[in-house]
Amino acid sequence: MNPLTTLLLILSTSLFLFLTPTLARVSSITLDSPTAIHGQNISITTTSYSHIQNWEDFGIVWGLLRDNDEDCRECVGMELGYESLYGNNTLGNTTYSVQLPNTTTGSYYLKAAVPYLVGISGETGINYFNQSLTLVSNAKMRV
Repeated sequence: MNPLTTLLLILSTSLFLFLTPTLARVSSITLDSPTAIHGQNISITTTSYSHIQNWEDFGIVWGLLRDNDEDCRECVGMELGYESLYGNNTLGNTTYSVQLPNTTTGSYYLKAAVPYLVGISGETGINYFNQSLTLVSNAKMRV
């Protein structure tokens, strides 16, 4: 490659990085309550912040995993749903409503898997988040 071509490539790459907006990156999830009724909806809040690189979170896969399956760090368990984040660069907190399955009561982990792409490097991966959640029957919540 001749020096002029190399220089143009470097300049265009630098300009691309400079003009590309910084996107939001999900950094955590929280539950409104650590206890919920199976079969009903729960509110989950994600927190996102500005990332120094061009970062794109594609979506969130929500899941539910029994607490005795703790060794399954990179899985979501029973899939509860999917929320698209593609093109969303909203910073701060966003709340989602996710329906829980009619399953047995007990201790679980609410899981979130967030696939991402990092700018020009093309690096991809999945960030996993979890929160402890106790599922109870409707009768126990009224007491």
